[in-house]
Amino acid sequence: MKKFMTLFLVFSLLSISGNFFSPILWAEEKFQARLLPEMGRGSQRAKKLIISIESYTSAEEIFQLIQTFNTGGFDQFRSAFRAMNKGSVRPRGGSGLNISLYAAQNIQTDKGRQIILVAESQSLDPDVQLRLNSRFPFMVIELNINKKGKGKGKLYLQANIRLTHQGTIERGSYSLPPKQLFGVSTLK
Repeated sequence: MKKFMTLFLVFSLLSISGNFFSPILWAEEKFQARLLPEMGRGSQRAKKLIISIESYTSAEEIFQLIQTFNTGGFDQFRSAFRAMNKGSVRPRGGSGLNISLYAAQNIQTDKGRQIILVAESQSLDPDVQLRLNSRFPFMVIELNINKKGKGKGKLYLQANIRLTHQGTIERGSYSLPPKQLFGVSTLK
């Protein structure tokens, strides 16, 4: 019985310290993807995106955002959301464009994982002004990555999101059709 209690305490302490130190031990994760050019935009080449994820959004952070929205409304929610810097999206060769990611969620699937990333709605091309729609204030990127680190994805320039009471983020409706992301892969 003493041996059992000792092992139980050791594993308990390891799990508590693992949860405490996991943000410190987290290594940045990077992906690359290709976005095909718009039809009728000349002979532009596919745009390469570099997606850097510094940390993933926890269920506790989702619960805090829900509570902030319920008590303070959308403006306070948006301020709290913007404070949650989770990474960035950069078009390679882009003229200094850096899109901040405010939410990132990693969901395990049978084939690998799905990664959902959320930023504020904006254009990926600094020369193109996106007409903002207050009903769809977010940019959502969905990546489907297989166990070998390769996959595909979709980019929604104008969408809304749902924060669930299970601590997850879901893409809601969207105003523009999604853009396909090809050649999605992890970067080492």
